[in-house]
Amino acid sequence: MWYVIQVYTGQETEIADRCRNRIIEKSEDVFIPLVERMTKVRGEWVQVMTRLFPGYVFIETDSPGDLYMRLKQIKAMTKLLKTGEEITPLYKEEEEYLKNLQDKEHVVRYSEGYIEGDRLVITSGALRGYEGKIKKLLRHKRLVVLEVPLLGREVEVTLGLGVVEKRQENLCDKADRTRKID
Repeated sequence: MWYVIQVYTGQETEIADRCRNRIIEKSEDVFIPLVERMTKVRGEWVQVMTRLFPGYVFIETDSPGDLYMRLKQIKAMTKLLKTGEEITPLYKEEEEYLKNLQDKEHVVRYSEGYIEGDRLVITSGALRGYEGKIKKLLRHKRLVVLEVPLLGREVEVTLGLGVVEKRQENLCDKADRTRKID
């Protein structure tokens, strides 16, 4: 099961490395979910990697109580998220959702698509099939805002999406749909 550790933003990589080197057992995994995005540097689009959830490190373990005790060896702020006094894993549906969005390296890959009329069609990348979950499209920045379930609530994350073209809706198709509706 996946558990979430809150850390100071910007220290995710350092804390994950400390956990890997000092306290993690062979059957456990520590990772920071990343996202591929495009950003303009000196007028050119460049691919960059950013954290999907800034300020959080994820650990896959079957013994959260033991992990909680081992985290005390890390001399930094590492708060294992809880509900009340109980250490809470991600819900199975949330874990599956995130696994489907990421690849095996825990990276949400850059996506591409096109706009046809007022409909977004994603042709490749991690967002393929998630068109209905997109809350906002920032086309000129090559970004989208997606709502992701995390610990019982919806969290907005910003992912990379390049809209490679804007197609006009075929007027014949539109007329056919209008006739069928009447």
